[in-house]
Parts: sequence; structure tokens; C-alpha cells
Amino acid sequence: MTLDQLSHLLNAPLEKFNSLDDAHHCLTYWADCFEVGHMAYLATDLAEMNPETFCLVTTYPPNWVKRYVEKNYITIDPVVQTARKHTRPFFWSECRCDSSEVSALFKDARQHGLGEQGLTIPIHGAKADKAMFSIAANMSESEWQAYCARHMGNLILFALQFHMAAIDVRGALLKRPQLKGREIEILYWIAEGKTAWETSKILDISEKTVEHCLKQIRNKFNATNTTHAVSLAFRLGILH
Repeated sequence: MTLDQLSHLLNAPLEKFNSLDDAHHCLTYWADCFEVGHMAYLATDLAEMNPETFCLVTTYPPNWVKRYVEKNYITIDPVVQTARKHTRPFFWSECRCDSSEVSALFKDARQHGLGEQGLTIPIHGAKADKAMFSIAANMSESEWQAYCARHMGNLILFALQFHMAAIDVRGALLKRPQLKGREIEILYWIAEGKTAWETSKILDISEKTVEHCLKQIRNKFNATNTTHAVSLAFRLGILH
């Protein structure tokens, strides 16, 4: 990690992200700066662990994220369980146990490129919001201990800054409205610059139906107007 990059972290806090893509680009950049294998940020209710409210930003290999979800590892992951109970940073080695399931999880993680070592920083923010920030590295135990002794403070600082920068994106995701297929179609054509009448002709429905759906969409987004609703739909990834 260069001194210039570290100075940037200390003197210029991260700006709030406008999208998950922004957050991912930032995380990828800083994982490289810190010279670690991977970083991951997970914000949700750590007590309920409801997948519908996850806000996950990670540099983990996509095949590992898919594997983790498919195997439902979150129900046995001791890292998640420890993050629920503690406020201090902890090494993954502290929460490994003799369970064959947990041993298989860590082995699977290593085989998918996460490395031998890991650190998680629990985050307990305002209004009881909680998150966890993890760092994975392929180092020996002695190298990892020396690395963390040098950089623990900066890692904690970055984790907190990332959490604050992700607040708007995270909040928007947790409140993302559920649109019906027809509503998404209508919003798409409105975003393309079509009028309600033109959209009705394209979709072969009445203009009154289009206008009714747009009203429902504005209510779901709590938007001040249709343009505002379109902007929110792009920001939340409902429209691409």
C-alpha cells in the first residue's frame, strides 16, 4: 500500500455511493491498495438474516458467492454467528470449531480462492443498523498476524467509512418496491421517452390503464412525479 493511497483514506473520507456498482468498484480498488485477497461488506439484520434485506458488496469470486447461497452456508457460518455477538474485530481462526459442517465450509471457501486467513469487523451504527466487513488473505499465520498488527487501525477506519458511504444505497435496497411485470414494462417505455398514449399503443392496453399503473408506481416509490420514479428505478436496479 503506497503512502499516497493511505493518505487519501485518512484525509478524504469516502463519498456516498450512488449505486452498488460504485460500491463494488471502490471495494475492488481498496482491496488492491491494502494488498489483500478479498473484501466483503454485508449489511442486514444480523439477527434475522433475511436474504431479501441483504446489501452485499464483495470482491469474492462469483462462483463462491453462488456456492455459499446454494449451500445455505449462512445458517452455519461461525463468522456470521460471531459477528452477531461481538463488537470487536475478530480473526476467523477464533471461531472455527470441530463441527464437520463448519470444517467443510472453510475448506470449501479455501478451494474457491478465499485464502487461509480472515478478519471480520462487526459494525454497529446509528438506529441499530448492523453490518459486517470482512477481509480474506492468502498468507501464513505469522504473515497475517504481522500484517494486521500494522494495518488493523486503517482497516477499521476503512470499514466504517465504507459503511457510511453505503448508507443511501443500503437504505434504498431495503425499501426497494416490488413492481409487477406490467408496471416494469410501462416504466421502461416511459423511461425511453414515450408518452402514456404511445406506451398504451406499444403494449396494446388502454391509456387509462397506463396512467393508473404510473400512479401505482409513484405511490410504491413514494415519488413526487413520474420522472422521479424512473430515476429511482434506475438507481435501484429495477431498470437497466
